[in-house]
Amino acid sequence: MKKKVFILYMMLVACLCNTMAQEDVLFTNKQLRLNYMNPAYVPEIMNATITLGGRWQWTGLDGAPKTYFAGGKYFFMGAHSQVSLSFLSDEIGYQYTRQPKLSFAFMIPIGDDSYINLGVGGGLVNRGYDANKIQEVNTLHTAESYDIPKGTVPDAEVGFELLLQNFELGASANHLLKGSEEVPMSQLYSGYVNYLFQTSEWWRLCPSYFVYNYKDRWKHQVSLYFYYIFDYEWNPSDLFYVGASYRYEYEGSIMAGVNPLPWLSVFYSYDYFFGNLRHGNYGTHEIGIEFKIPQKFQSCFANYGKSRKYTRYSRMR
Repeated sequence: MKKKVFILYMMLVACLCNTMAQEDVLFTNKQLRLNYMNPAYVPEIMNATITLGGRWQWTGLDGAPKTYFAGGKYFFMGAHSQVSLSFLSDEIGYQYTRQPKLSFAFMIPIGDDSYINLGVGGGLVNRGYDANKIQEVNTLHTAESYDIPKGTVPDAEVGFELLLQNFELGASANHLLKGSEEVPMSQLYSGYVNYLFQTSEWWRLCPSYFVYNYKDRWKHQVSLYFYYIFDYEWNPSDLFYVGASYRYEYEGSIMAGVNPLPWLSVFYSYDYFFGNLRHGNYGTHEIGIEFKIPQKFQSCFANYGKSRKYTRYSRMR
């Protein structure tokens, strides 16, 4: 009964909005969120990266949102640019969205370990539904009885990042094209600020703020991360981190990540929802894994690591 009620509820929401209820996927972990939302996001310049992740929302409720992400990034040292490929699969109830995407980012060095990243991206948005699931929850109606978006439309996005010593600022605009009558699109805007500083010889603290706007609905997420540094004197790097975040008025999260090997990162978050759907489910789980593949050539930037401070790329002290 719970399954049918929940799926039917999502069906009605989709019909009233004439759009996908899960179009605005909002990952908790910033590794997945920035990979998905900002084409200017350049996580590494010394390594190619492959990021895989999944988000299972409101586990225990059949038909609840399930999201899967896969992406790869390669930075070309000589061209100061990055090419990325990604694919997002999102399901909620009987509906699904598939988003393959190609993006390009260009890096401009502006000082000692300081950069501006500019990015553009384009791809496709494919939406559809499982007609059999509709018949399961409502035997009186067929899929054609509902005004459900179905089809494929082109998509485009832009973004930027400002990276200073210990400071990160970024913003992006997604779904810039209007789509079609069958598959309408709405713009999505987001921005973030991260500040990283050394609290002790072995720990780094990172407060973070993320803001998001979709269809004039605002969402705010405040996060705090503690990073533990391994091999501080010779090759400082983040061995693991723990953190917590709060999305204004409706959700709290705990997060953790570990880098057991130089080429491997694993991260996880658990979200507790404060709304009416908090009963009868086991929360939201999000997990990701990132592989780092060393590049053949070393840095070509004259200012790389010059500041001797922590930056996203140099990890210097």
